[in-house]
Amino acid sequence: MNRTISAIAIAALSGLFTAPPTFSQTFESHDDPASNAEVRLEIDLALLGLAGDDNGEVLADLDIRYFLENISDEGQRYGFVIAGRAERDSGRIGWGGQAGLCPSGLADCPQTPLRGYTSGLQAETAGERDNGVRSALTEAFFFLHTGWGEWRVGYGDGAARQDATAGPAAFRTVRADGGRLDPTGLNAARTQNYASGQAPKLLFRSIPLGQISTIGTFRASASITPEARDCGVDYCAFGTGPGLVRSAKPSWIAEFGGLYEVQRGEQEWAVSIGWAQSLDEDGNPAFDRLSTYDAGLSWQRGNWLAGARWLRSDNAVTGDGDYEALSASMGYENGPWMTTLEWASFSDNLVHADGETWQVGTSWLGERWLLGAGIQHGHRRDPSLTPQGRRGDDTEFTVFFAEASWRY
Repeated sequence: MNRTISAIAIAALSGLFTAPPTFSQTFESHDDPASNAEVRLEIDLALLGLAGDDNGEVLADLDIRYFLENISDEGQRYGFVIAGRAERDSGRIGWGGQAGLCPSGLADCPQTPLRGYTSGLQAETAGERDNGVRSALTEAFFFLHTGWGEWRVGYGDGAARQDATAGPAAFRTVRADGGRLDPTGLNAARTQNYASGQAPKLLFRSIPLGQISTIGTFRASASITPEARDCGVDYCAFGTGPGLVRSAKPSWIAEFGGLYEVQRGEQEWAVSIGWAQSLDEDGNPAFDRLSTYDAGLSWQRGNWLAGARWLRSDNAVTGDGDYEALSASMGYENGPWMTTLEWASFSDNLVHADGETWQVGTSWLGERWLLGAGIQHGHRRDPSLTPQGRRGDDTEFTVFFAEASWRY
């Protein structure tokens, strides 16, 4: 059993706290009545301080988003959005990476060298890591608002991620359920549906229909993606490599997402669903159509919040190679303070890996910044091959962290 223990690196972040934080400020905003145009440039920066065997480390996540909107003479809104993201994270490969060692054709390991499309995990070769520095274009689409909703064409998230709801979170980058940054590189639980990644697509997102305080409101989204080929920051369509390892390359991915919200007295409820399905990818008998389902629930009453999420995917492989993840969290909000307890688990039948993560923490949300600290603990069970057959090797991890986030 391997065990990793880390401590909060307050000293690593002390110099950062001297700068004026801005968490929700627009860097540039322009509204010209003559041209009916609005322009915004937003920059979000988060820093995560850690310390441990490597004598301290600072991870980082940066988002830059440019937004331009016009209003036509007929009152229709249209424009475009372009955004990118860069990060310094733990040495995982996009999302997923190495999960023990279970060479194909031996014991009950996969019969051919495969990587799960949804989980990103593979157990064919050992030691696959990157340097943790990644960048990607995350959005580049044109939009048009009509009376019934919004049309988008271009690069961005699919319908299943448009209105996905979940339990509360105290931090911007770290979650038990697959946060933006993974301090240990061991957390493989994620319930966000990245079926089509952030590839070019056509998407429609309806307006909310109904009344939230009576029958509730419902909003639907639908999208079609010709190809998912890019390797981004939180998602990677791996294709081939390393060596003979292959991942499915699904095409013509159809997605649907729905969100229902209702308010009853002091209670607010939200339920979301997501679905994604692709056509056969290239006739390889090892791969099948990608099929992914997800659902989310959130609840709030006064200062108390709670929620859960679930995702299940066939990993786009033939046979029993399903990936499943489940998460739940509860929180208490007191003025600018948010305290949460989070839990998440995953299992990947393709590589015979599973695990769970617990997290607790508190953050202080200012007008333009966030400061917080917490602890994340969990374990993972990855496969290894012995003369007696396959077995599971346990790895435990505990990490203390401090996060500082700004928006300029």
